[in-house]
Amino acid sequence: MSLFDRRRRPVLPAEVRSAVPLDGGEQVLAWARDETSQAHVVATTWHLVLVGADGALAWRRPWHEAEAATWQGESSLLTVTWVDRGRPSRWRLPEPSLLQQALRERLQASVVLADEFRTAGRRTVRVVIRQDLSTGALLEQTIPGRGADLGDPEVAREAAQRMARLRSEVGL
Repeated sequence: MSLFDRRRRPVLPAEVRSAVPLDGGEQVLAWARDETSQAHVVATTWHLVLVGADGALAWRRPWHEAEAATWQGESSLLTVTWVDRGRPSRWRLPEPSLLQQALRERLQASVVLADEFRTAGRRTVRVVIRQDLSTGALLEQTIPGRGADLGDPEVAREAAQRMARLRSEVGL
């Protein structure tokens, strides 16, 4: 049977499901349990949610706040990095699941347009128009790569010009 066969998909435990707040029309897409903390990582149509081992909601973040997700199969480590450059979230998952697929799909769905450039110091900066998947609102994000300085007037000017072009392309 396929990994994605619905008949073999494990059911989200009821106590975890009851801790996941769902807005009208929002649905649980996938989930997995972290081997280390026993917390549950839940992907919904509009949010990434963490429910602690105690069954309490730890956090709920909209997809446009997540920058990227990576799966390292050899170590079973799933890492999500955040646009705000906060501490990445990491979970050790016992096996591949629909969660990795849902993360990729939801992150891609939230990106409307993106552009990237290199600074004089060979650092990258991304400018992105994202969509809040729950409301449809468009949001602007300027995401500096490691070591990139948005305080540098040249970098800020380039980012602003590129963002203006993206805004124009989406009619903002």
